[in-house]
Amino acid sequence: MQRALAPFSVEQPARIGLTPEVIDPRIADVEAVARWMDYAFELPGGFRFGLAGIVGLIPGIGDFFDAVVSLYIVTRAVQLRIARVAIARMLVNIGIEAVAGAVPFAGDLFDVAFKANRRNFIILRNHLTQPRRQGTKDWFFLMVALLLAVLAIALPVWGVIKLVDHRW
Repeated sequence: MQRALAPFSVEQPARIGLTPEVIDPRIADVEAVARWMDYAFELPGGFRFGLAGIVGLIPGIGDFFDAVVSLYIVTRAVQLRIARVAIARMLVNIGIEAVAGAVPFAGDLFDVAFKANRRNFIILRNHLTQPRRQGTKDWFFLMVALLLAVLAIALPVWGVIKLVDHRW
């Protein structure tokens, strides 16, 4: 009977989201840029997006603005003397997002999902904490990206050559 007199309470489910982390003061500004550009806002269901997803909807200017803001993170990485391979990887991330973002509508969805600024912040943070381990990952990523770029150029050229040979 005593239980019936107890106040009614509903346990709140544990909120799943980004956990607070201790940010190195040298890169606190980089984390703020990444947060505002890529995951500052949350939709019902937990999907996060940032200003890049909103600004990217402006044709032409939005993707250019996003790329310029993303270069701030690379500039901070250069100032902190991060390995060149990491800087190259950061630039490839920005390039992927800029090129894919140029495609109307689908590119904007890709921008919201890819989150190049967040990726670049994580690369920078990992290089400050574990430079050796992160360097191996960066080299692997760059080699795969280079291979995919070569295939993206070579396969259409090969197809055109085969088509011309077949035609004549």
